[in-house]
Amino acid sequence: MPRRGENIYKRKDGRWEARYIKEIALDGTKRYGSVYAKTYREVKAKQLVKINQQSENTKKCAETVGELMSEWLDSSKNRLKISSYRKYQAIVQNHISERLGKLPLKCVTAQIIAQFSDSLLAKHLSMETINQILMVLGMGFKYARERYQVTLPEIRFLKTSKASMRVFSPMEQQVLVKKLLDQNDIYSFGILLTLYTGLRIGEVCALRWEDVSANTIHIQRTMQRLKSDSEKTEIVILPPKTSSSDRIIPIPKILLSVIEQHRKPSGNVLLQENGNIVEPRLLQRKFTKIVAACGLEKANFHALRHTFATRCIEVGVDVKTLSELLGHADVKTTLNKYVHSSFELKQNSMDMLTM
Repeated sequence: MPRRGENIYKRKDGRWEARYIKEIALDGTKRYGSVYAKTYREVKAKQLVKINQQSENTKKCAETVGELMSEWLDSSKNRLKISSYRKYQAIVQNHISERLGKLPLKCVTAQIIAQFSDSLLAKHLSMETINQILMVLGMGFKYARERYQVTLPEIRFLKTSKASMRVFSPMEQQVLVKKLLDQNDIYSFGILLTLYTGLRIGEVCALRWEDVSANTIHIQRTMQRLKSDSEKTEIVILPPKTSSSDRIIPIPKILLSVIEQHRKPSGNVLLQENGNIVEPRLLQRKFTKIVAACGLEKANFHALRHTFATRCIEVGVDVKTLSELLGHADVKTTLNKYVHSSFELKQNSMDMLTM
């Protein structure tokens, strides 16, 4: 017989079953869990443990989106790379908390998330940036579901069209290389290194002469400017982006003499005349000025990496080898993101067809 108001029953198999509220959905629907024991006293004790656990979870559970995202960041800090943590922290502070921070979790609906996406579009943010913000919000929601069994809507990302990436044509590359060799300063050297090795801007800035042998370059660190806890930015040296990014790259013959002109016994490869390091932001600015001085179409520093990948494909480097040179975890990334076939390559491929 059930004990009135206690949700405790004696089953036909002789055991006692006690039910407890496991979850309450936003619409008020209750989901129950059960515990079992041989006696009423034992099952009652087990039921009280579960009820107390649920009460404890309810007390600890964040009440607003802002509190939730703060708790999620704290719980993730030791599992994330410092660069990822600070990036997510900035997204929460600058975008999520501003609009949703004071919203109670129980009031979050799919419609509110859609309105949030629209507000980000109204700020003229790029689709990629908006989807990054939604991704961070989604990670916070996932944490709440797993930690507290909170019912929250699924995040829907914006559909984006694949933008064409800037790649220097062979003629543009010739113009750029001539300018770099004529200028022959430390910034031109860094740009040449990237153009003929496919390094990321943080990797070339963090490169040390100890990493550069007579014929290879060992990539084992990267440089980034990150926001510190004091809200100021600082330069930090970090491990490579992924385990695959820690790699050894053969130096092409075209670079050997240039490297020897600049070689030093030790220290950073890219150093200014005053002894200060060349950081990514500075190298990007110098690159932009050089591209403009060449009369070429505007390009981001990352276009050098895209150009390197394209030239490799054009001269017959297999995709697996190229993937390893670029430091990608799998070949699919190389194919989908970095290899951009030129018109000349397409024409040559078509001309190989025979009757």
